Amino acid sequence: MAHDLASGIIAAAILPFKKDSAIDWTTLERYIAQVARGRPRAIAMNMAVSEVSSLEIGEQLEVLRRCKAVLGGDCPQVSGLYVTHTAAARELAPRLVDAGADAIVVFPPVPAFMGAVSIAMIEDYHRAVAEAVDVPLLAFQTNFANYPKGAITALSRIPQVVSIKDASFDMDQTISNLTEAIAAPRKIGILTGSDTFILEAMLMGCDGALVGFAATATAELVRMQALAAAGEITEAYEIWHKLGPLARICWRSPFRDYRVRMKYVLMRQGVIPDMTVRAPFPTLAGEDRADIDRVFAEHDLGNPRFLPAGLAHGRAPQPAVAVRPAVVTP
Repeated sequence: MAHDLASGIIAAAILPFKKDSAIDWTTLERYIAQVARGRPRAIAMNMAVSEVSSLEIGEQLEVLRRCKAVLGGDCPQVSGLYVTHTAAARELAPRLVDAGADAIVVFPPVPAFMGAVSIAMIEDYHRAVAEAVDVPLLAFQTNFANYPKGAITALSRIPQVVSIKDASFDMDQTISNLTEAIAAPRKIGILTGSDTFILEAMLMGCDGALVGFAATATAELVRMQALAAAGEITEAYEIWHKLGPLARICWRSPFRDYRVRMKYVLMRQGVIPDMTVRAPFPTLAGEDRADIDRVFAEHDLGNPRFLPAGLAHGRAPQPAVAVRPAVVTP
């Protein structure tokens, strides 16, 4: 039987900051509760969209503790494992679990995994993490650390690895991964991490998604995945027709700016009060603001159905936060 974290929607949530770049704990706790009401398979913290590269270890652990207190046992919490070498992974992984992680997303360690990484390196690194913690592991292939053919087969030999996040942003790579997964000695889930073609990846055969875009519209993305899995393609596309344009703006070049773009989306929805990101990540570009404002108007994205919780439990939407008119920088 497939593991629960091998399919469905895993929402990688943002991390709200105050204007002084301190973590806004009050907003975080309120926001995580809303994402959980969207019924994702799990919520992922300490991921790229929550700016893990800008967090101290103590902050990562406190994020997990705070979110776990909100979630209780109602929604699993997974944590990214973001380090640069194997010894650090062995040391940090148990601390993440102790702080409240029910599973670990294993980031590729950079710079070691940049370029032509070998299958042996990939397998050895994940085995080291598996030996350090007794929780499910989710592998993570990124657009700057593509795993070669044979990596999924190797990962399937590690019992703790239940799925892989394919964030290659390359349809050919996704197809190759799906083909290899089918033939692997043990089936592991393929979760798309390519936010720009989430539904298309599911229709290609991905078992679900682990995406930062699910930081908003969580409930609708969960519904979209269920519709796609049931073969109700027209109904699934009704959702993606509205959300896809927003995802493609948020994850366009320069790629790094999806963080502040997603925070602006959530601020527009009245979910968070501020879109601060930690330096050196830049503030929102005027062109991004204008294009996000445009798709909000064109696709009715201010509708409460697109809040993280959707219309779950009949809760009224929070009042929208006032935003400035778009000013496009030259």
